Amino acid sequence: MSFSKDLLDRIRHDIESYKDRRELVRVSILEKLTVHKLPPEMLKPNPDDEFTHDNIGPSERIIECYCQVIRRNLRFDEDIFPEPIIIQRMRIGGYMILNGHHRWAAAIHEKVPKVRVVVVNPRKKGEA
Repeated sequence: MSFSKDLLDRIRHDIESYKDRRELVRVSILEKLTVHKLPPEMLKPNPDDEFTHDNIGPSERIIECYCQVIRRNLRFDEDIFPEPIIIQRMRIGGYMILNGHHRWAAAIHEKVPKVRVVVVNPRKKGEA
């Protein structure tokens, strides 16, 4: 697929834009218990995840598989993914992805208006 350079450029830009400002904030119990739908543009890749590392990076094969899932599920008017993307809220606005980077990349590529997400709280110091 031809999206890899554009996608990698976007990932690098997103990481650079909040690299030193990615303070995470806690959310209410109600927000944690609810599955939300958010535009994928509000989600930011986790700079600590291997997905964002140039030497490992996103897998085009995995993203293409998710793109196929999106196209199939949209034809049948189903949720684009069976499980939501797991995120944490950032103080600067937006959310950092904890799990679901390849699904997020596929949603961006397929121009999906909203994806299902679950917000979790960052761990407090000393929590296991």
